[in-house]
Amino acid sequence: MKSYLYIILSLLFLSSCRNEEETAIPRFSVKPEVPAQILKDHNYFLDRLKPITSYEDSTGIVAKELYEVMEFHFKEEEDYVLPPLGILPLLAKGELPEESAKIIQLTEKFRENRDAMLAEHQMIGHFLSEIMDAARRENHPELSGYDKALEKHAELEEEILFPAVLLIGDYLKIKEEDL
Repeated sequence: MKSYLYIILSLLFLSSCRNEEETAIPRFSVKPEVPAQILKDHNYFLDRLKPITSYEDSTGIVAKELYEVMEFHFKEEEDYVLPPLGILPLLAKGELPEESAKIIQLTEKFRENRDAMLAEHQMIGHFLSEIMDAARRENHPELSGYDKALEKHAELEEEILFPAVLLIGDYLKIKEEDL
């Protein structure tokens, strides 16, 4: 477990070492919105885990670690990874957003940080395994099914949402070249 804490601290340190220009999220007049269902899912996972963090046993200890990693990870996703998905209805109608260049910046920021985001998924998976083992040992049935739902969410992101974000950026680049 300590090795994952060191990985988290290393990732946080490395992300803080980047200059501000590299890590800045472009300002939008109206920032594309993360699709509502994804936000609901993120809130569901955090809301379901939050009360467990107050348990005074192994389950509670791991819940605190898992909660911190997930909260950090979800914020990153909501800040710069998933907002480009909000323009899909516009693109489906054959229209382009006014601030395509800024959306491309978001997708490129994700492209640069994709490996770190996937590593965070692995850390979440590690803590998830630990919390489910602890919950079984300590008889906490309220976490039943939590692991399967969160794993399904991560698979959706890795197999569909993350690639879609990158495709949106690539599509907008091609369209900008055509103009």
